[in-house]
Amino acid sequence: MKTTIVAMALTLFLVSSTAGAGDPTGDPRYEHPVVKDHGGVVVLPNAAYQPKRSAKVILDITSDKMEGGVLLGLDRAALILNQYTAADAGTDHDFNMTVILHGPATTAALSDEAFSKHASSYKKDLGKAKNPNREIVKTLTGAGVEIVVCGQALAHHGFATDEVLPEVKVAVSAATANIQLQMSGYAYIPFK
Repeated sequence: MKTTIVAMALTLFLVSSTAGAGDPTGDPRYEHPVVKDHGGVVVLPNAAYQPKRSAKVILDITSDKMEGGVLLGLDRAALILNQYTAADAGTDHDFNMTVILHGPATTAALSDEAFSKHASSYKKDLGKAKNPNREIVKTLTGAGVEIVVCGQALAHHGFATDEVLPEVKVAVSAATANIQLQMSGYAYIPFK
């Protein structure tokens, strides 16, 4: 009887300790194939809706909410790019992503000098008057992601087009960019 109880306890221990061993979400290991400091992904090769080659997506970012020191929408752009790249469906396989910045997200498109110029005196006093999004913008565009800023939003916020980071394109408006890209088959994902 004692041997049976010990055997059952050992079996339960082994079953419980190996139950999550094959599940990468149970003990996640994040990969960053393109954007190293943002958008870590867990590769799930057996999950439904795998990233497909030649996908086209718009990330329409209006929020200035931050995560990991950068605009949340830009972190999510990194996550999507990392997902597609990890699945061998990234920009080298015709994955196309356009990030559109407007509304409060417009400041993410500014150069350090412009960001500082338009920052509050308190941020300047704290030494936080540099654009925290500059590096992720550079990394994303360097990987083939197009980033555009709404020209109308620039005007409404009092920013000049020559204050925009060189990696960022100025569109007539977020609306015209969205319309043209959606007419070309891009899927639309809003980040508000």
